[in-house]
Amino acid sequence: MTSAKPLVVGHRGAALLAPENTLSSFRRALADGADLLECDVHLSSDGTVMVIHDETIDRTAGPDSPLRTGAIADLSSRELETVRQAHDEHIPTLAQLLELTTVPLFIEVKVPAAARAVGEMLADLPQGSPEAASTVISFHAEALAEIRRTSPETPVSYLVEVIDEQAIATARELGAVAVGPAIDGLCLAAARAVLEAGLSLHPWTVNTEQQLQVALACGAGSITTDDPGWVKEQLAERQPRR
Repeated sequence: MTSAKPLVVGHRGAALLAPENTLSSFRRALADGADLLECDVHLSSDGTVMVIHDETIDRTAGPDSPLRTGAIADLSSRELETVRQAHDEHIPTLAQLLELTTVPLFIEVKVPAAARAVGEMLADLPQGSPEAASTVISFHAEALAEIRRTSPETPVSYLVEVIDEQAIATARELGAVAVGPAIDGLCLAAARAVLEAGLSLHPWTVNTEQQLQVALACGAGSITTDDPGWVKEQLAERQPRR
Protein backbone atom coordinates (compact mmCIF):
# COMPACT_ATOMS: atom_id res chain seq x y z
CA MET A 1 0.00 0.00 0.00
CA THR A 2 2.76 2.43 -0.84
CA SER A 3 2.56 5.28 -3.35
CA ALA A 4 5.70 5.73 -5.42
CA LYS A 5 5.51 9.49 -5.61
CA PRO A 6 2.56 11.24 -3.95
CA LEU A 7 1.87 14.85 -4.86
CA VAL A 8 2.97 17.48 -2.35
CA VAL A 9 0.29 19.97 -1.29
CA GLY A 10 1.26 23.26 0.34
CA HIS A 11 -1.14 23.62 3.31
CA ARG A 12 -2.35 27.22 3.38
CA GLY A 13 0.69 27.78 1.19
CA ALA A 14 3.81 27.13 3.23
CA ALA A 15 2.23 27.93 6.59
CA LEU A 16 5.27 26.95 8.62
CA LEU A 17 7.41 29.51 6.81
CA ALA A 18 5.09 32.40 5.90
CA PRO A 19 1.77 33.81 7.15
CA GLU A 20 -0.91 31.25 6.31
CA ASN A 21 -3.26 31.74 3.38
CA THR A 22 -1.42 34.82 2.13
CA LEU A 23 -0.03 35.38 -1.33
CA SER A 24 3.51 35.32 0.07
CA SER A 25 2.80 31.92 1.63
CA PHE A 26 1.52 30.55 -1.67
CA ARG A 27 4.52 31.98 -3.52
CA ARG A 28 6.85 30.30 -1.03
CA ALA A 29 5.10 26.96 -1.50
CA LEU A 30 5.47 27.26 -5.27
CA ALA A 31 9.13 28.19 -4.93
CA ASP A 32 9.66 25.13 -2.72
CA GLY A 33 8.19 22.83 -5.35
CA ALA A 34 4.61 22.23 -4.18
CA ASP A 35 2.59 20.29 -6.75
CA LEU A 36 -0.65 21.80 -5.47
CA LEU A 37 -1.70 24.58 -3.11
CA GLU A 38 -4.33 24.17 -0.40
CA CYS A 39 -6.40 27.15 0.69
CA ASP A 40 -9.48 27.85 2.82
CA VAL A 41 -12.34 30.04 1.65
CA HIS A 42 -15.23 31.96 3.17
CA LEU A 43 -17.78 34.32 1.63
CA SER A 44 -17.82 38.03 2.46
CA SER A 45 -21.07 39.90 3.06
CA ASP A 46 -21.03 41.16 -0.53
CA GLY A 47 -20.40 37.73 -2.06
CA THR A 48 -16.63 37.78 -2.59
CA VAL A 49 -14.78 34.53 -2.01
CA MET A 50 -12.02 35.30 0.51
CA VAL A 51 -9.01 33.10 1.30
CA ILE A 52 -8.88 32.71 5.08
CA HIS A 53 -9.22 29.78 7.46
CA ASP A 54 -11.24 31.12 10.40
CA GLU A 55 -14.79 32.41 10.40
CA THR A 56 -13.44 35.67 11.87
CA ILE A 57 -10.39 37.84 11.28
CA ASP A 58 -9.56 37.94 14.99
CA ARG A 59 -6.72 35.36 15.11
CA THR A 60 -4.81 36.45 12.02
CA ALA A 61 -5.30 40.24 12.11
CA GLY A 62 -2.14 42.01 13.26
CA PRO A 63 -2.07 44.25 16.33
CA ASP A 64 -1.71 47.33 14.11
CA SER A 65 -4.47 46.34 11.66
CA PRO A 66 -7.11 49.04 11.11
CA LEU A 67 -9.74 46.31 11.53
CA ARG A 68 -8.98 43.60 14.09
CA THR A 69 -12.24 41.79 14.82
CA GLY A 70 -15.34 40.58 13.04
CA ALA A 71 -16.88 37.68 11.14
CA ILE A 72 -16.02 37.24 7.46
CA ALA A 73 -19.70 36.79 6.62
CA ASP A 74 -20.51 40.16 8.22
CA LEU A 75 -17.76 42.15 6.53
CA SER A 76 -17.64 43.42 2.95
CA SER A 77 -14.69 42.76 0.66
CA ARG A 78 -13.81 46.45 0.91
CA GLU A 79 -13.67 46.20 4.71
CA LEU A 80 -11.64 43.00 4.53
CA GLU A 81 -9.13 44.73 2.24
CA THR A 82 -8.17 46.94 5.18
CA VAL A 83 -7.17 44.02 7.40
CA ARG A 84 -3.42 43.69 7.89
CA GLN A 85 -1.93 40.39 8.97
CA ALA A 86 1.62 39.38 9.89
CA HIS A 87 4.38 40.90 7.71
CA ASP A 88 1.82 43.46 6.47
CA GLU A 89 0.04 40.80 4.41
CA HIS A 90 -3.62 41.17 3.44
CA ILE A 91 -6.44 38.65 3.05
CA PRO A 92 -6.42 37.59 -0.61
CA THR A 93 -9.46 36.78 -2.68
CA LEU A 94 -9.79 33.43 -4.40
CA ALA A 95 -9.67 35.30 -7.72
CA GLN A 96 -6.23 36.67 -6.79
CA LEU A 97 -4.96 33.21 -5.89
CA LEU A 98 -6.33 31.69 -9.09
CA GLU A 99 -4.48 34.37 -11.03
CA LEU A 100 -1.25 33.76 -9.10
CA THR A 101 -1.05 29.98 -9.10
CA THR A 102 0.85 27.88 -11.61
CA VAL A 103 -0.46 24.61 -10.14
CA PRO A 104 -3.92 23.26 -9.28
CA LEU A 105 -5.53 24.09 -5.94
CA PHE A 106 -7.19 22.15 -3.17
CA ILE A 107 -9.91 24.67 -2.26
CA GLU A 108 -11.44 23.96 1.14
CA VAL A 109 -14.94 25.40 1.39
CA LYS A 110 -15.26 26.22 5.08
CA VAL A 111 -18.95 27.16 5.00
CA PRO A 112 -21.66 25.79 2.66
CA ALA A 113 -22.74 29.33 1.79
CA ALA A 114 -19.52 29.82 -0.18
CA ALA A 115 -19.93 26.73 -2.36
CA ARG A 116 -22.04 28.17 -5.17
CA ALA A 117 -19.74 31.14 -5.69
CA VAL A 118 -16.69 28.86 -5.75
CA GLY A 119 -18.34 26.51 -8.21
CA GLU A 120 -19.30 29.35 -10.53
CA MET A 121 -15.74 30.69 -10.51
CA LEU A 122 -14.26 27.29 -11.32
CA ALA A 123 -16.79 26.60 -14.07
CA ASP A 124 -15.66 29.79 -15.84
CA LEU A 125 -11.94 28.95 -15.84
CA PRO A 126 -10.28 28.28 -19.21
CA GLN A 127 -9.94 24.59 -19.95
CA GLY A 128 -6.41 23.28 -19.80
CA SER A 129 -5.19 25.90 -17.32
CA PRO A 130 -3.58 24.67 -14.08
CA GLU A 131 -6.25 26.29 -11.93
CA ALA A 132 -9.00 24.55 -13.92
CA ALA A 133 -7.64 21.23 -12.62
CA SER A 134 -8.36 22.26 -9.03
CA THR A 135 -10.26 20.10 -6.53
CA VAL A 136 -12.81 21.36 -4.00
CA ILE A 137 -12.50 19.80 -0.55
CA SER A 138 -14.80 20.19 2.44
CA PHE A 139 -16.06 18.67 5.66
CA HIS A 140 -19.55 19.76 4.56
CA ALA A 141 -21.25 17.24 2.27
CA GLU A 142 -23.83 19.85 1.24
CA ALA A 143 -21.03 22.15 0.03
CA LEU A 144 -19.56 19.41 -2.14
CA ALA A 145 -23.02 18.56 -3.49
CA GLU A 146 -23.42 22.21 -4.53
CA ILE A 147 -20.06 22.13 -6.31
CA ARG A 148 -21.17 19.01 -8.19
CA ARG A 149 -24.30 20.90 -9.34
CA THR A 150 -22.60 24.19 -10.16
CA SER A 151 -19.37 22.90 -11.70
CA PRO A 152 -19.87 19.23 -12.63
CA GLU A 153 -16.37 18.88 -14.10
CA THR A 154 -14.69 19.94 -10.86
CA PRO A 155 -13.54 16.98 -8.72
CA VAL A 156 -14.44 16.99 -5.04
CA SER A 157 -12.87 15.33 -2.00
CA TYR A 158 -14.63 14.67 1.30
CA LEU A 159 -12.73 15.74 4.42
CA VAL A 160 -13.08 13.74 7.64
CA GLU A 161 -11.33 13.46 10.97
CA VAL A 162 -11.43 9.66 10.91
CA ILE A 163 -12.36 7.26 8.13
CA ASP A 164 -15.32 4.98 8.79
CA GLU A 165 -17.96 3.23 6.68
CA GLN A 166 -20.22 6.28 6.69
CA ALA A 167 -17.43 8.55 5.47
CA ILE A 168 -16.72 6.27 2.53
CA ALA A 169 -20.42 5.91 1.75
CA THR A 170 -20.91 9.68 1.80
CA ALA A 171 -17.91 10.22 -0.47
CA ARG A 172 -19.27 7.75 -2.98
CA GLU A 173 -22.77 9.26 -2.87
CA LEU A 174 -21.24 12.66 -3.63
CA GLY A 175 -19.29 11.30 -6.57
CA ALA A 176 -16.09 12.32 -4.79
CA VAL A 177 -12.72 11.25 -6.13
CA ALA A 178 -11.08 11.07 -2.73
CA VAL A 179 -11.34 11.11 1.03
CA GLY A 180 -9.11 13.41 3.10
CA PRO A 181 -8.60 12.16 6.68
CA ALA A 182 -6.54 13.63 9.50
CA ILE A 183 -3.15 11.95 9.42
CA ASP A 184 -3.16 11.22 13.15
CA GLY A 185 -6.32 9.13 12.83
CA LEU A 186 -5.18 7.17 9.79
CA CYS A 187 -4.42 3.45 9.86
CA LEU A 188 -3.71 0.79 7.25
CA ALA A 189 -7.15 -0.82 7.51
CA ALA A 190 -8.95 2.47 6.94
CA ALA A 191 -6.67 3.38 4.07
CA ARG A 192 -7.25 0.00 2.46
CA ALA A 193 -11.02 0.48 2.69
CA VAL A 194 -10.75 3.86 0.93
CA LEU A 195 -8.60 2.49 -1.89
CA GLU A 196 -10.80 -0.59 -2.32
CA ALA A 197 -13.79 1.75 -2.71
CA GLY A 198 -12.06 3.28 -5.73
CA LEU A 199 -11.19 6.52 -3.95
CA SER A 200 -7.86 8.27 -3.54
CA LEU A 201 -6.41 9.09 -0.14
CA HIS A 202 -5.34 12.65 0.71
CA PRO A 203 -4.32 12.90 4.40
CA TRP A 204 -3.63 16.15 6.23
CA THR A 205 -1.51 17.71 7.80
CA VAL A 206 1.87 15.93 7.55
CA ASN A 207 4.62 17.79 9.39
CA THR A 208 6.74 15.08 11.05
CA GLU A 209 8.76 12.15 9.78
CA GLN A 210 6.48 9.70 11.58
CA GLN A 211 3.38 11.21 9.98
CA LEU A 212 5.06 11.04 6.59
CA GLN A 213 5.88 7.36 7.11
CA VAL A 214 2.23 6.64 7.92
CA ALA A 215 1.00 8.52 4.85
CA LEU A 216 3.40 6.68 2.56
CA ALA A 217 2.63 3.28 4.09
CA CYS A 218 -1.08 3.93 3.55
CA GLY A 219 -0.69 4.71 -0.14
CA ALA A 220 -1.50 8.41 0.05
CA GLY A 221 -2.02 10.05 -3.32
CA SER A 222 -0.95 13.39 -1.89
CA ILE A 223 0.81 14.77 1.17
CA THR A 224 -0.61 17.98 2.61
CA THR A 225 2.01 19.79 4.68
CA ASP A 226 2.92 23.16 6.17
CA ASP A 227 6.45 22.77 4.75
CA PRO A 228 6.30 21.46 1.17
CA GLY A 229 10.04 21.94 0.65
CA TRP A 230 10.80 19.56 3.52
CA VAL A 231 8.43 16.89 2.20
CA LYS A 232 9.92 17.24 -1.28
CA GLU A 233 13.38 16.61 0.20
CA GLN A 234 12.14 13.62 2.20
CA LEU A 235 10.51 12.05 -0.85
CA ALA A 236 13.64 12.61 -2.93
CA GLU A 237 15.74 10.81 -0.32
CA ARG A 238 13.34 7.85 -0.41
CA GLN A 239 13.48 7.45 -4.20
CA PRO A 240 15.38 4.38 -5.35
CA ARG A 241 18.82 5.26 -6.68
CA ARG A 242 19.87 3.85 -10.03
